[in-house]
Amino acid sequence: MEAIVADITNWICNVIGSMGYLGVFILMTIESAGIPVPSEVIMTYGGFMASEGKVNVLLVALVGTLGTGLGSTIGYAIGYWGGKPVVDKYGKFIGITPQKMLWAERWFCKYGESACIYTRLLPVVRTIVNVPAGLLGMNFYKFIVYSMIGAFPWCFILAYIGFLLGENWESIMGMTHIFSYAIGGIAGVILLGAIILYILIRQGIVKRATVEKYLSFILHV
Repeated sequence: MEAIVADITNWICNVIGSMGYLGVFILMTIESAGIPVPSEVIMTYGGFMASEGKVNVLLVALVGTLGTGLGSTIGYAIGYWGGKPVVDKYGKFIGITPQKMLWAERWFCKYGESACIYTRLLPVVRTIVNVPAGLLGMNFYKFIVYSMIGAFPWCFILAYIGFLLGENWESIMGMTHIFSYAIGGIAGVILLGAIILYILIRQGIVKRATVEKYLSFILHV
């Protein structure tokens, strides 16, 4: 198993190393389509590349978010056009097990369409939720927007951690499972903070120029 993980990691590094932003985009598209390519490796290595001055960390996060949006449409299409019979028969080929589907459907029943935002911050269901969104006939454009809103904090935090760790970016690989939940929690806090900040700016309580100043400082640390 360790050998397989190492091979996948090396392949991801080679793709991003040779293709840059396009590599991040393609890999995140594949990951979001349900194929088991770890986004933790993709985005942290992209962040490491940024620490080397080869790419920009914010653009890495944005490209990863766009890839997530595109890949999500595959699961959505399977659910929307294929329906439950197709999902039950062929879902296993892209990692959609009955147990995972049940979990994703429960999230939808509990949180409605906004589940497309929250589940992007969680391992396992972050890619599975695409299918029930299609099954339930969620508006396609709303689905894409919600998916990318949830995906950006996840992508940015992973990329920024890779940026901060530099050559030590692989140190997180041994605790990927715990790390994923921790990142999900942090991303959730950031997403909530961003929503609150947006409201404060709209109401004139906080000046936009002040926010841009601090963001510029953080990104250049």
